[in-house]
Amino acid sequence: MSRILVCLLLAAPLFASELTLERLFTRPFLWGAQPQRVAWSKQGHTLLFLWNAEGRRFLDLYAYHPDARKLVRLTRLEAESDEFNASPAEKDDRQKKHLMPPAGLADFSISHDGTRAVFSYRGDLYLVSTSGAEPPFRLTRTKAAESHAGFSPDGSALAFQRDGQLYTQDLKTGQLWQVTEIEPPASLTGYRWSPDGRQFSYTVSRGPGRRVLLPNYSGRLVTTAAFGRSLAGDDPTEIETYVVARQGGKPRLMEAGEWGARVYGRSLEWSPDSTRLLRTVIHPRMKRQRILVLDAKTGQATVAGEESDERWVEPAFACWSPDSQHILFTSDRDGFSHLYTVPAGGGQPRQLTRGRWEIHTETFSTDPQWIGDFIYYTSTEQSTAERHLYRIRPDGSGKQKLSTREGVNAGLVSEDGRHIAWQLADLNNPFDLYVDDRRVTTSPLKEFAAQPWPPTRFVSFPSLRDRARVAAKMLLPPGYSPEQGGGKLWPAVLFIHGSGYATSVLKQWGSYQDLRYAFNCYLASKGYVVLDMDYRGSSGYGREWRTGVYLHLGGPDLEDVLGGVEYLRSLGNIDMRRIGIWGVSYGGFMTNMAMFQSPATFRAGVSWAAVNDWENYNAFYTAQRLTTPRENPEAYRRSSPIHFSQGLQNPLLIVHGMVDNNVLFQDSVQLIEKMIQEGRDFGQAFYPEESHGFVRDETLIDAFRRTADWMERYLR
Repeated sequence: MSRILVCLLLAAPLFASELTLERLFTRPFLWGAQPQRVAWSKQGHTLLFLWNAEGRRFLDLYAYHPDARKLVRLTRLEAESDEFNASPAEKDDRQKKHLMPPAGLADFSISHDGTRAVFSYRGDLYLVSTSGAEPPFRLTRTKAAESHAGFSPDGSALAFQRDGQLYTQDLKTGQLWQVTEIEPPASLTGYRWSPDGRQFSYTVSRGPGRRVLLPNYSGRLVTTAAFGRSLAGDDPTEIETYVVARQGGKPRLMEAGEWGARVYGRSLEWSPDSTRLLRTVIHPRMKRQRILVLDAKTGQATVAGEESDERWVEPAFACWSPDSQHILFTSDRDGFSHLYTVPAGGGQPRQLTRGRWEIHTETFSTDPQWIGDFIYYTSTEQSTAERHLYRIRPDGSGKQKLSTREGVNAGLVSEDGRHIAWQLADLNNPFDLYVDDRRVTTSPLKEFAAQPWPPTRFVSFPSLRDRARVAAKMLLPPGYSPEQGGGKLWPAVLFIHGSGYATSVLKQWGSYQDLRYAFNCYLASKGYVVLDMDYRGSSGYGREWRTGVYLHLGGPDLEDVLGGVEYLRSLGNIDMRRIGIWGVSYGGFMTNMAMFQSPATFRAGVSWAAVNDWENYNAFYTAQRLTTPRENPEAYRRSSPIHFSQGLQNPLLIVHGMVDNNVLFQDSVQLIEKMIQEGRDFGQAFYPEESHGFVRDETLIDAFRRTADWMERYLR
């Protein structure tokens, strides 16, 4: 019998209640709405974030003042309406019956002194004092949408985007000034104030790129909307970088570097002394990456650092030192993602951290920060199932662990280093916001703690492919123990997390995605052993694991999944005739690959929003893992479920949103047409008003009920 390596059993209290789909997926959700977009002002101690204290979807703006220990709600926008800015769906007699619950604010900017915030809502700009003494002031009411507003460093003006151009507005005189004059089809893609407030950097896309039509069938007439979307094999759009004076004038074109303007890159960052710009660029073939330093006066580009990887490079985080002389960046050149510094003019990098663990910059973690004499970062050093905040000196000395609680600890340090805003979660609690040792938000509803959430047990097992250890966790149904001997045999369901690079095996309530975690808890409450794993490709486990799916998606990672099946077999108390599998997005893709390529293993499967032909997916993701269809057609063929559907033997339910703009609905349509031609039996459930992540309560309840009923029908 395989050994259980790590065991973290939650004591299961006695409950009279039971988990129901209606209560789990009707807003306000039991776990509430977690704080998002946490940001400190550059001066003073004002913390801003988005939240809904009642647990609904709509996010409002909040401020916390740690010196006064005061939480202030700054906006109450959910009830506000303005026919002037109503969307086409709100004006359609049929579509307006199926509107999704509004999302609220998506972003904001805080003034350097922390006294004011600006945000865009429904295409108009608003100003608000962070004291909460006055309601927001509506700055614009226009048909043209304003977005991406940001204060000048001295707080005297705003910059924002409108109609593909950059504007400024003086907050004292009201003067409105157009800074850029970009001729179509080129378009503004982003901008940054220089720290001294005298200049802007901005980027321009020189072509419209590919446009894809997205049909909507819910109105009286079928309508289509075009949106930007690359396909596998497309080259990156040409991006140019400029610097221009605050008041406008002739912009200076920055050198693109040896690889030209058709590269993948992160946004620009000004040096603190306002003389240079930092940009990371990835070659279109994904195997080389450079850190470029751009001289704001001359436009000259200097290569400060370079990475290469025979599979694909990990997109690096990079930032300036406070004195503008060095660059901090992440690299997994030694096999694990670690911190390095390099002189801004180039030179030999210095490695600051090392070990068989990773600096973590994705999923629940903040980016590294260089503040004063310390660099702050989140890592997996203690455990791949946890995140902890550390600090270290720029010479690599004095490493100190700052977080103390078990679980996931994402810390954001104030600009003077005096306060830390924490987003904390553990197995009993979803994310909430703390500042220093004081709790700021309480997101779960009062009834959350009274629910019969299943115990969690952390395990590992060998992959079928190469015996490498796969980290996993089990949700245990009532009355079940992995150690129990013969007698009752239990059904099991494997859950495959999405994205292909996320992390799901975490000591955190909600894990990778709270809605899917809640449904897995429901399955466990109904008597299923649920196994969730970080298959090959998942982040946090080093370069070899990250790139282990190169040129064969659904190959090595499917062997990891099948290793999980063998682990369940080794327990001796799982009914191997009643094993199910389900997942969303990449998890849906893996579900289909498992049902087609190992057809006798799984009695039933449910795939949501699955990629079925990687030639349909976006260029960035596919170029990393599969190169291009022209360069490597066999890699695309062996990685696409549509080529293996003839192997299906057992019941498969296909679920997809019809207005999905990530994994296009055509992936399910094309697979279904092929299975019809092959005479395969399958189920299907399509949702006309849902995109990639389902939002409406009624949709969630219906889709999860169909998934649960499918498992119940075939695994009982």
